[in-house]
Amino acid sequence: MTPAQQLRRDIETCELPHPMFLEHLNTLKRRIDDALAGFAPKIVRVPGPSGVGKSSLIATLSRAYPETRIDGRRHVSVLVVEVPQAATAKLLPKSVLLALGIQVPGSMTAGAMFDLMVTQLRLAGTRVVIFDEISHLVDEGSRVPPRAASDWLKTLADSLDITLILFGIPRLERLFSANEQLRRRACPARNFLPYDASDPQQMAAYNSCVINYARLFEAAGYPINVRPRVLTQQSYLLTGGLIGVLADFMRELASLMANQTPRAITYADCQKAIEDVSHAGSPHRLAFLDSGIEDVDVEPMALRQAYVHVLTSNTASVPVHKKSGVKQ
Repeated sequence: MTPAQQLRRDIETCELPHPMFLEHLNTLKRRIDDALAGFAPKIVRVPGPSGVGKSSLIATLSRAYPETRIDGRRHVSVLVVEVPQAATAKLLPKSVLLALGIQVPGSMTAGAMFDLMVTQLRLAGTRVVIFDEISHLVDEGSRVPPRAASDWLKTLADSLDITLILFGIPRLERLFSANEQLRRRACPARNFLPYDASDPQQMAAYNSCVINYARLFEAAGYPINVRPRVLTQQSYLLTGGLIGVLADFMRELASLMANQTPRAITYADCQKAIEDVSHAGSPHRLAFLDSGIEDVDVEPMALRQAYVHVLTSNTASVPVHKKSGVKQ
């Protein structure tokens, strides 16, 4: 394997255990462990912008609770289900059955499919169902009204006395605003947000992620020849604090080195890499835009705008300072 290939492999397989990720992971694992131990089930929702790391969180949970065989029978204590776009009352149970590896005939009615789903979940010993992209149920133009979708989730939880963990973009909250009974069965939303540049602790955590990536580049023989402060600030303009977008940027930066012998990576390389990365921050201040002024600090307001743009473009509320009560 060449140094460039090793770099790409290291970057693409890197999973950063950053503070916000670990906070959500540990809380969800505690909920899952409670469910598996037979304690009272709960409905947990994790809304967050695209690119914040929800998929990585689901993948980590899936690996932590793999399916097993007990007396020769398949046992799926924790099941991950991906909700399709334009989901219907019939597609919801079908998605669960497909996640269990069960094919169903298209002629089956929605009611019969729901009953089959409940039976198969019982047979598999499922105690926790993780729904990815549950916000598809409340997409614009969805064929399932929010009340009907939330009733379906409540019925599933009640029928099997199981824990549900719901991931999606922030509009998944419409499921809970439409159904008081679902709200009463649920924990308060665990908002998975990007790192806020106006919070020193959060910005320090974001900076640690950038530094960890930079160390991987240096270890492979491709040190990033951009001042750490500048790299952090410019990448923040790109990501708005989203670690998933930061990971995408680092993958593209590593990809640029595919045919390069070990050398220092420049500011110009960073400018080239972002051509293939979706800009998540504010469109009013683009990342790595200016050449020749790499050492100039990015003003705090521009970093703030990048963060706010990520939230508002994902229909998420901007957090409020706990002490002052003033919007951040």
